[in-house]
Amino acid sequence: MKLLSRHDLKNGLVLEFYDRSRPVAGDRWQVVVEARVKVGVTGANLPPDLRGQASQVIAALGEETVFAKEEVRNFVADEEMAGMLAEIEKQLLSSLSAYLGHPEFAARFLRKKFADYLQARSWQQ
Repeated sequence: MKLLSRHDLKNGLVLEFYDRSRPVAGDRWQVVVEARVKVGVTGANLPPDLRGQASQVIAALGEETVFAKEEVRNFVADEEMAGMLAEIEKQLLSSLSAYLGHPEFAARFLRKKFADYLQARSWQQ
């Protein structure tokens, strides 16, 4: 995984783009760009309704959790790869910046991740 770029978001989080491409056949590639935002599980990032359960949320999710979105293009020629990486990164930046940079993104994301954890746990019991 190779870091392509970092972008500071309005809410203080950092959006990172990674190249996870791999060769598939001859001079053809599967081009994969992954967008990531690390969200610290802290009192400041937790929604108000979960702040009283901060220790349980940290125990469930860890000190940090990651939002990740991946875009894939298959069978890309070797000479087109650099342009495709740049194009995918530009599209992801355009489509994700407002969503990930929203002031309440971290709180909403942590609420969803904790709810998913609780639901998965309820199925295991």
